[in-house]
Amino acid sequence: MLWLSFLLVACAAAVASCARLCAAAVAAAREAGGAGAGRELSLYEAAFLSGGPRRVGDLALVTMARQRRLLLAHTGWVTVVDPEGRDEWERSVIAAIGPRGQSPVPPVRAALADAEPVRALADRLVAAGLAVPAAART
Repeated sequence: MLWLSFLLVACAAAVASCARLCAAAVAAAREAGGAGAGRELSLYEAAFLSGGPRRVGDLALVTMARQRRLLLAHTGWVTVVDPEGRDEWERSVIAAIGPRGQSPVPPVRAALADAEPVRALADRLVAAGLAVPAAART
């Protein structure tokens, strides 16, 4: 019968901590004042929020492949077809592939996850209150 009193105390502590957590989340949302409200997310922002930096790199690769600006081979290699980057994302993809214009996909994905445009995107989302800082993600 003694265990029942311990169970009740533990349940009460869990309910109290959940209530405090919810109150803190509501207060943080009010303090942010809807920093990201009023505008729609870009495709790259949505990719970051759904899968992190690696998903943004995957989106950049697939977007360029769909535009026939690079070739994603079934062998696991990526080849640049058009070496002129139209925006920061394409320039980071081309830089990650390297000067020879061809590279295995895994190192390119890793380089894209650490690229400057991805870090800038993450910083904007953190400032808007939509994402957590990199230190908290790892």
